[in-house]
Amino acid sequence: MKYRFRSAESILEDLDIIYSKYNKRRVAFFDDNFLVSKDRIHTLLGEMKQRGFDRKMTYSFQARADNIDRAVLTDLFDAGFKTIFFGLETASDKLMKVLKKGESVDDCREAVKIAKDIGFTVSAAFIYGIPGETHEDRMGCVKLTNELKIDLVRYNNATPYPGTELFEIAKKEGRLNIKGLYENFNSVSVFVESPFKKIPFSYVPLNNSENDIRMDILISYLRFYFNFGKLKKIFAKPDDLSWFNAGGSFIEKIKKLPHIALLMSMMTIKFGQLFLYLGMRKLRKSQA
Repeated sequence: MKYRFRSAESILEDLDIIYSKYNKRRVAFFDDNFLVSKDRIHTLLGEMKQRGFDRKMTYSFQARADNIDRAVLTDLFDAGFKTIFFGLETASDKLMKVLKKGESVDDCREAVKIAKDIGFTVSAAFIYGIPGETHEDRMGCVKLTNELKIDLVRYNNATPYPGTELFEIAKKEGRLNIKGLYENFNSVSVFVESPFKKIPFSYVPLNNSENDIRMDILISYLRFYFNFGKLKKIFAKPDDLSWFNAGGSFIEKIKKLPHIALLMSMMTIKFGQLFLYLGMRKLRKSQA
C-alpha cells in the first residue's frame, strides 16, 4: 500500500487562501496518521515558519500512539499545532488484537501523557461494539479517559464499512444490518440521532444487544462530561478543541445558541431514557 502526500507548497497555498480569503484562524489536518513521515513534517514546518503561518493560525491533527516522538511533537507545538486527536479505540489489549491495531493500551497511555506534558489539548475516540467486547470493556474506556485527563472524547458505535474486515465478519455472522443506501452506517448515531427515532446499528456483535451498547455509550458520555471544568472549557475555549466548537467570539456563540440549546435538550431526553433503562435493569436484577 502506498501512502501519498501533498507537497508542503500546495498545503501552504491552501493555508494562505483560508487565512487571507476566508479569514479563518483554525485548521484541522485530517490525515489518518499525520506523523507517518517525520521528514515530511520537518519540511512542512520549515515552510510554515518561513511564511509566518506558525504565528497566524492554530492547528489540530490526527496521529497514532506508536508514532509519537517527543521532539517532533515539541516542534509541532511551537509551530502552532495545539490539538492532537488519537483513535484510542479501546482500553483492552485483548480487543486491540481483535482490531489488529498494532498498538498496546500502554502505548496509548504514554502517547497521551507526552502530548499533555508538552501542552497539547488531547481529543480521542473509542469504538463500542467490537467483536468479543463486554460491558466491562466499554466501561474501561471511560476509566481510561478520566485517568489520562483527555480533554474531549467521542464514544462511537462500531460500523462495518464496505471493504473492511469488520464488514466481512458481520456478513459471516449474519449480523450485517444495511438500511436503504447504507443510511444507518453512522459511527456517531447515538450522539446525533433523535431520541424519538433511533438509527439502527449496522452491526451488533454476538452476546451483545443494540440497546445495551447504546446505553453504555450514553453512560460513558455522562460519566465523562458531567464535570463543570470540562463543560466550561468546551464552551469558553473553543480554540483548544478539535471536533466541537461552541463559537469563539460572543457573536458566534449567540448565533450557535439555538443549535446548542437543541443539542442539550435532545441529550437531556436521552439521559432521561438512560436513567429509566438503568432503573428497569436494577429492578430486573432484584427480582431475579
